[in-house]
Amino acid sequence: MVLIIGLIVIGIVLLVLEILVLPGLIAGIIGGIFLLIAIIWMYSSEGDTAGHITLVSTFAVTAAAIYWSLKSRMWNRFGLKDTIDSKVNDVASLNILVGAEGLTVSALRPSGTIVIDNQKVEAQSNGELIDAGTKVIVLESLPNKVIVKTKVTPL
Repeated sequence: MVLIIGLIVIGIVLLVLEILVLPGLIAGIIGGIFLLIAIIWMYSSEGDTAGHITLVSTFAVTAAAIYWSLKSRMWNRFGLKDTIDSKVNDVASLNILVGAEGLTVSALRPSGTIVIDNQKVEAQSNGELIDAGTKVIVLESLPNKVIVKTKVTPL
């Protein structure tokens, strides 16, 4: 009898953990199998009346445990509370014109960051590798980045 009650308790705990914490259905399947084994064992060892009582009480306790665990917001302790507050560069709203000059903040191999008009912008070279601190010229302005090349200074 103690083993049957133990299987029921373990099965309920595994079902609640499956719903709240563990993804993948493994714990839920194992918990369901434990509950099924315990109920069948009770039917075979103690008779129909005890089996019916065990079946109904197991169902009621399982439903109550799942309801209580969801209602108590116990699952909030396991969830992430961080939010992403970063934003994507909207180069189109910066009105960067073709021919504008900037300075690379990071190396462009082939993409990196440049500064144009005191604003950091994602940039991509046209295939060349450009070191940090190099002056560049805008070839094309796309919605999320600009295409640049190294500014050639006359001799």
